[in-house]
Amino acid sequence: MKKGIALISTSPNDTIKNDWSGSNFDDYSNKIIRRIDVEFIGLERSVYDTTKRLNKTIGKIANSLHTQTKENVIRNHLFVYKNRPLNPYMLADNERFLRSLDFILDARMVVTPIEGTDSVDVLVVSRDVFSLGGSLGGSPTIPEFSLYDANLAGGGQRFQFSGKLDPSRDPRFGYALQYQKSSLLGSLANLEMAYTELNNGVSLGSENEYAYYVRLHRPLVSPYSRLAGGIEVSNNWSRNIFNRPDSTFLNYKYQLVDTWAGYNLGIKREFANRNRYFLAVRYFDNFFSKRPAQDAIREQVRYASSSGILGELTFYRRDFFKTRYVVGFGRTEDVPFGISVSAAMGYLTLLGKERPYMGVKIDFSQASKRGDFYQIKLESGGFVQQKSEDVLVKAEASFYTRAYNTGKSKLRGLVSGGYTELFNKTTSSFLTITNRQIFGYAADSVLGTRQVFARLETVLYTPFSLAGFRFAPFVSIDAVQTNCLVCSKSVPAIIGLNGGLRTRNENLIFGTMELRFTFIPDDGRGKNQFGFSFRQNLQIRNATNFIAAPSQVTN
Repeated sequence: MKKGIALISTSPNDTIKNDWSGSNFDDYSNKIIRRIDVEFIGLERSVYDTTKRLNKTIGKIANSLHTQTKENVIRNHLFVYKNRPLNPYMLADNERFLRSLDFILDARMVVTPIEGTDSVDVLVVSRDVFSLGGSLGGSPTIPEFSLYDANLAGGGQRFQFSGKLDPSRDPRFGYALQYQKSSLLGSLANLEMAYTELNNGVSLGSENEYAYYVRLHRPLVSPYSRLAGGIEVSNNWSRNIFNRPDSTFLNYKYQLVDTWAGYNLGIKREFANRNRYFLAVRYFDNFFSKRPAQDAIREQVRYASSSGILGELTFYRRDFFKTRYVVGFGRTEDVPFGISVSAAMGYLTLLGKERPYMGVKIDFSQASKRGDFYQIKLESGGFVQQKSEDVLVKAEASFYTRAYNTGKSKLRGLVSGGYTELFNKTTSSFLTITNRQIFGYAADSVLGTRQVFARLETVLYTPFSLAGFRFAPFVSIDAVQTNCLVCSKSVPAIIGLNGGLRTRNENLIFGTMELRFTFIPDDGRGKNQFGFSFRQNLQIRNATNFIAAPSQVTN
């Protein structure tokens, strides 16, 4: 137990480096697992310093409101078993999978050899987060809120109630209910069911949408797993809650069925051989049973039924480094490295056009032991006929510097950029400037077929703490150049100057939160913009998924 706490805990003076995720288990490869035990670190213990504890009063309140994760829930998320040879890579995959659960702060597996035998014991040590949470937003006249428990009754299940009060609505109050269950019956498949009146379902159209949906998803949790897949079924409809006249209200309804399944090839190879091929197929049908009555609107792509089937073959070799201070504040973060190359083929129908589709994706990432890491992505896809149509080409790269110790603070930098171009546009939408390029950009009239963007960012993780919240100020600059095809004159490079604050309380469910202020000197129309945004649950992309469902290349 003490060894597990030591692995999870850090101190304000720790040196940041990248460690291969299986480094603690390599010496025990092929040893037989005799038993697997589970132990928990209480909420009163700090993961930053083993000598620190929460205030006794706060600790008592937290423990009285919080239900500790049940042992069988942890066991339902294990895919290593007793009486089998220990695979250090699979053990590392399972440890990381536990850390990815939103009700777990951190988890480590401790291996203890049994003297005089070829057997080992495995101890799973985990630390919960305080699973009750909520949010408050909107404005004083139109408040929005949500309340949730991400680990209801310690059962690895989430229940959330959201609401919005708007005097201009009819009815004035709208709400949403959501239920999630992680690793249903120990299958590693996640169930989600929801009903919403708040436009937070699929929401393809521009009106406020009501919806109910069911999703079931089983990720590929390890290269040693065989199957992955998922299904989503939803019913969605617009409702005239703002009492707009029939001439302007867009009345529509659509149903979505989206399902995929895949098989992992090569899992019987030697432990150290992580080369795999994954073959997957996906079918989707997005059917509009009612389309807007307005002729100018009903022919838009977003209101057209679409369907298709895609097959994808992926070669991948991926592992992970454990590091800190990327978007977290000292907790263990898992950074992927390796390569993934996929080729997709399919047949899609949209706006009455039936066309074969082909796409290629390449994703390469690497991390050094000193603490920096980078990623390069190349993608291209389009419809192949006598003349290729809607061909999208993308190239992106990002580089994170190692976290430098500056006194008791940590300083990390990011450099990223990319290029996107759309050729022979027919049914695809124009390229627009989104929050991925410039945060807070509010114009939707700068439409083109080519974009180049870049970003520089510096974040300072400070040791300052207030009521368990730690803080990291940041500054960044974004730039986008586009060939606007609907503008009366050429658009200069659009620049966004950003500054703000990130904060996180590792004991709470909220995740890393960001308040960002943005100033845009010229929005492409000769005007400036100033705004702010708030984001929650920032995390490293692709930190848990080896494989995703087959998909088109999109902007």
